[in-house]
Amino acid sequence: MGFSQKPHHRQKWSHSQPKKAAVRQQYSMEAKVMSVDWSGYPLFPILIVGRAAELSRQEARANFKHELSIKEERKQILAELTARNGIILEDTYECYAKLNLWFRDNISPEPGDEKNLLVEWVSFVRDLNLFMGDSLIARYPWLRWTFYTTSKKSRNYQKGVLKGYKTVPTMSFRFDGTLISWGYVYLSEPEASPTVFVRQFAYAEDIPAEQREGLLLKQLGPGWDRPA
Repeated sequence: MGFSQKPHHRQKWSHSQPKKAAVRQQYSMEAKVMSVDWSGYPLFPILIVGRAAELSRQEARANFKHELSIKEERKQILAELTARNGIILEDTYECYAKLNLWFRDNISPEPGDEKNLLVEWVSFVRDLNLFMGDSLIARYPWLRWTFYTTSKKSRNYQKGVLKGYKTVPTMSFRFDGTLISWGYVYLSEPEASPTVFVRQFAYAEDIPAEQREGLLLKQLGPGWDRPA
């Protein structure tokens, strides 16, 4: 790959029933006894460290441009990571379900710091955010990555989000905040629902609400809207 990254140190991070159940259960059992192969996985490089909402507009925009500039490389790095761990990265609901199970069943805190997720897992979610976002753009080409400044109350303020939705023009979407929050849920509740990746992707699709409900019912089965 042609992009060169500067060396960087570990950083602490803090944040505020599926289809084909038999296959999912088998994968879950396998995941619980496996260890994650992080070999050769470089952490997501942050240009300017700090909460996006607390950075200056210039600094936050620089982070957004940097994120887009490394997007293709980070998606390749993500694909290599998941392949080393037995999951072929692709834009399918089945893949997102497998990634969710792998994430849930192997989540761990930073060594010596039980309050924060292992930094590799935070980096993984940042990479997955770019992959899922670009996958949505491939499905709905009118969507685009844009720098969000509409509301300071939004968790995505001064971050890159998907915009350009036709069904709900005011809608914007980014995945990593919610997925990282679920990482903390999985730390305290190891058996919590492994359906969030599929649900979040479906919520971000540019389709009518009734079509989304049918899609989630098909993919996750009855009770998808009441995850344990």
